[in-house]
Formats: sequence, C-alpha cells, structure tokens
Amino acid sequence: MRTIYKVLFCCLGILVFTSCDKFLDVRPKGVVIPEKCEHYETLLNFPQLMKSSDSYPNYITDDVFLPQKDVVTGGIEKLSLPLKRLYSFESEVYGDGENDKLWNNSYNRIYTYNVIVQEVLGSTDATEEHKNQVRAEALMGRAFEYLTLVNAYGNHYDPATAAKDPGVPLLLDQNINKKDLKRASVQEVYDQIKADLNEAAKYLPERPVANAFRASKPVGFGLQARMYLYMGDYQKALENARKSLEHNSNLLDLKPYKVVDPKKYIGRINVPQNADNPENTYIRLAPYVFGLSSSVYGSEELINLYDKEKDKRFLLYFTRRIGSTTTEYDLWAPFIYANMAVATPEIYLIAAECEARLGNKDKAMSYLNTLRDHRIIDNKPLKATDEEDALRKVLDERRREMVFQGCTRLIDLKRLNREPRFAKTIVHDVDGTKHTLLPNDPRYILPIPPTVLRFNPNMIPNKR
Repeated sequence: MRTIYKVLFCCLGILVFTSCDKFLDVRPKGVVIPEKCEHYETLLNFPQLMKSSDSYPNYITDDVFLPQKDVVTGGIEKLSLPLKRLYSFESEVYGDGENDKLWNNSYNRIYTYNVIVQEVLGSTDATEEHKNQVRAEALMGRAFEYLTLVNAYGNHYDPATAAKDPGVPLLLDQNINKKDLKRASVQEVYDQIKADLNEAAKYLPERPVANAFRASKPVGFGLQARMYLYMGDYQKALENARKSLEHNSNLLDLKPYKVVDPKKYIGRINVPQNADNPENTYIRLAPYVFGLSSSVYGSEELINLYDKEKDKRFLLYFTRRIGSTTTEYDLWAPFIYANMAVATPEIYLIAAECEARLGNKDKAMSYLNTLRDHRIIDNKPLKATDEEDALRKVLDERRREMVFQGCTRLIDLKRLNREPRFAKTIVHDVDGTKHTLLPNDPRYILPIPPTVLRFNPNMIPNKR
C-alpha cells in the first residue's frame, strides 16, 4: 500500500511523500480516499507531524557562540552559507536555490491539518464526539504552527500596528493550486490562531490520547497563555497559564539525574525523554531531533547566568568534554530529544512573568521557586525586592530554562526589545570582525524565502 502526499506550501510546486500507510491526505485521481474517522486520526500520528519549528533561528541570538575554527562544532568556517549569514547578521540569508526548512515544513504540516479540519466531520464509523476531538487536535496543531510562523517572519505583535504589519500567508483549506499568495497581516494571523484555539478548546480531551504527542486541554490553555504573552495581554496569559497548570503541573526533578558517560554523545545523560518526561504537555520534536546538540557553544553571557556548581541544567546539558575531545568553551550537548512545543516549565514561567508584570512579586517568586526547586541542588528560594526585580529574575530564569528551544529566544528578544529597559545589542565575532545587531533591527525578522517571492510577485518581502 502507498500514500501519495501532495503538498504545496511555498507555492513552488507539489512535494510528494510516500509511505507504507494506506491513508491519503488529498484526493488525487486513482488513489484511495480516507473515509473512516480512524484514517484521519492516523494522520495525526504521521511522523512529520511529530516535528515542528526549527533550531536554526538561535544563530541570530545572544545565546550562541561559535569560534572561527573548532574540532567539535566545525566552527564558523564549517557553517552552511545560510547559517553563516544568520550568525553574521547579513540581510540576505537564502539564495534562490537554498531551502528554508522552517517555512517549508511548517506549511507542509499545515496542509495536513487543513485536510483533517475540513474532512473529518464527514467521516464514518465514529461518534460526533470522537470526530470533533480529532478535528480539535488538528486545529490546535495548525494554531501552533501559525503562532511560530508569524513570530518568526513577522514584526512582533503591536496592537497599534498589527493590522498593517505583514504576517504570513493564511492557508486554511486543501487547495494546493493557489497562485500569487499574499501575506495576511499579523493581526489576521493572530485572529485565526485565537479562533482555532477557541474552537479546539470545546472538544480537546482532558488527557492526551496515548501520549503527549497528541493534544489535550492543558496544551490548549498553555498555547493560549503563550499567545497572550506574545500579545502583551498579561492578564489573559496568566488566566490561561493557571488553567493549564490546573490540568498538568508536573515538574521533573533533575537533581537525581547525572552524566552517566562523559565520553558519549547520545546516552551521555540519563534524563527521561519524550512521553517519559512528565513535564512534556505537548511534544513536537526538532527537525534534527537532538536540536543543536554539539553544534554550538553557550555564549559567555548565557553561561554566566547559571550556577555552575548547583544548577543541574548546566551540569547536565553543557560540557567541556565530549567523546575524546576536551573543549575550551561550554558545549551544548544534552543529546535528548528537543521538545519544541509545550512543557510545564514554560507555563510556570509565563505565570511568573505575568504575576510580576501585574504587580504581584510574591506570587511571581512562588512560581519561580517551585521550578527552581526541581533544578537547583540545595535550592535557596529567591526573593524579590520589588516587581521590577521579580520580573528580571523571571526573565533570567526563562533564558536558562528554555535555552535553544526552537524560536523562543529570538521571539523573546523581539518582544523585550520593545521595552527600553530590556533592549540589548548583540555582537558576534566572525573571523575577527565584529557584527552588531541593534535593538529592533529588522534583521531580527526572518526573510521570506526567495523562491516563495519569485513565485508570488505580489508578496511583500521583509526589509532586512
């Protein structure tokens, strides 16, 4: 049996995937069409839908450091041209024949979600409740993809300009033959994300089906908390964070875990992964499942945020010895599956940030210290002198906890640069030349891929 997967997401043509499954995403002539609800539910378990986002936007940020030459990472001289351009803050990143996997893969997944959203309610052999649940999971997945895309390729949400700022194309059906696509505004994309999440909330199950690769109510609330945080609506972000934690507040205590073999890459540490980690509310893996493991060093500024003797995140995830090599800098080398989606630590941090911003420093520190109790050996609770102090402590913790997690740091830099007290300049040294990225520089926004622009002449490019 075979499945022909036809997908068009950068308006370039049709990408064809084959597999041994017998369920189809589209209705091309001469192939089997899904009819039962279980067929559409099977699509939710398709391997490509188990992945999301990408790790490469971290090369723009203040968390990554690379020497010019390096035996472990390859250094700057061994980077692909697009990554070198990102690290050097160049305006042009992709050549006409180069592939932006974040854009392409995201729209590939959106297409599959669109198929399920449009067709599953007409399927057979299932209750209406079951069909609505499958549809809700697809809506959740689509919302997750668009929230990543609009924040990677659009200006950060600003209520004063969002209706005019170019976002990303909104594709909401199965039509793969659309031509001359245009970018929806940032506001329109957020409105669609909100609509999808609100509709999904009605039917998501209390607990995930089988495991956390499938969506559930705490995921819906958690993603709404993230959305409202990015929008600057801290009251609604806090309300949804609280609801998410009411459903799942589990944290993994890292203190018992250790480096079991410093000479190894995979298997270097024994931290539980994927569904075995109770923190993972919703799992989506990086395209390269170990993310940036052994590809980058932590910047000096990032490394100095950690307690190098007591913070298990530093002790487990960074090293100066890998394989038979001793390094000069602290290498990012967890070699555990990178979850790009939703986990409880982020929800604790959203709740803490919102409490601090809303003037509740003690509640903010309570959320923060609950997380730190699971991360720091002999943790002594942090205290805040005022709301500003609490907020800064939360933001530092967010950086430590969510390091190299998809587009998170890039998005945080974009949103925090809007506040003069948090705005910062990033400097990367490339072959002895210092490259500078100022606050609110348009190069924080990823470029629309050139091939997309070539086939969509009326699409507005990002000015970088």
